[in-house]
Amino acid sequence: MQVEINNQDSILLPLLGHVIFGTDEACDVIFENITGSPKKICSVIRDKASCILEVFNHEQVVVNDHIIKELAILHPGDIIQIENQQLKIIDENTLPKNCSTPFKLIEQDINNKLITSVSGLRSFNRNNNGELAIVGSQNSFTHKPVNDKDIPFSVSYIDDNLTLLCKKDKHIFINGNKASYTILKNGDYISTGFAKYCVESPGTSSFSKYSPSHPRNIQLSEEYLVTNKDEHKESNGLQTNNKLWWIILASILTVITTFLIILKTL
Repeated sequence: MQVEINNQDSILLPLLGHVIFGTDEACDVIFENITGSPKKICSVIRDKASCILEVFNHEQVVVNDHIIKELAILHPGDIIQIENQQLKIIDENTLPKNCSTPFKLIEQDINNKLITSVSGLRSFNRNNNGELAIVGSQNSFTHKPVNDKDIPFSVSYIDDNLTLLCKKDKHIFINGNKASYTILKNGDYISTGFAKYCVESPGTSSFSKYSPSHPRNIQLSEEYLVTNKDEHKESNGLQTNNKLWWIILASILTVITTFLIILKTL
């Protein structure tokens, strides 16, 4: 993971620890164009596939036009604004792959196992935050600009690849990297600077993480069956022990009864 500063220099986020931004000399990145007394403004901590933003002392920090008061999870492509300074999260290990096939909207075969019902774009936008726009049974998905500066784009399947095409002579960001006509992968983050989506598509795997045929779900099912099998064995063992106990108890009662009858006759 990297942080690009004002569309120029980039710094690498460490696997452990954090990078502190501010105007104080103790900061890892010092902003010279921000006025006021020296201070630590925020820090970015790398955490697996995402990053964590921590804001100090209620400073004015904005991420994708949202004011962050204390903590926020960052994804590749997210833009952090601190007064006149701009920071962008970039995942340099997931570069977008350009598509060379002509873009066209085609009728999708819903019976084609290469395209699953959960392939689509998860929205991070205000009006439809959390919604999943399905691509597969539909021809395509088209992002409508949220304002005049936003960039429209369309997503459709081309040669069994989920493919994105943005407005002519424009570009968007895939995992923080510039892209205009590219093949999407599961987990990619799309950002226009004003809109944000996450790709949820198993690609050509013929099953999704939500499907009963997914390896993890199969594994869980097998574990569940094994657990039931063990419980069944334990239950059978308990029943066998109970039967044996009742037989012994009945035998003892029979012996006692017989002994009492003998004593009574004497």
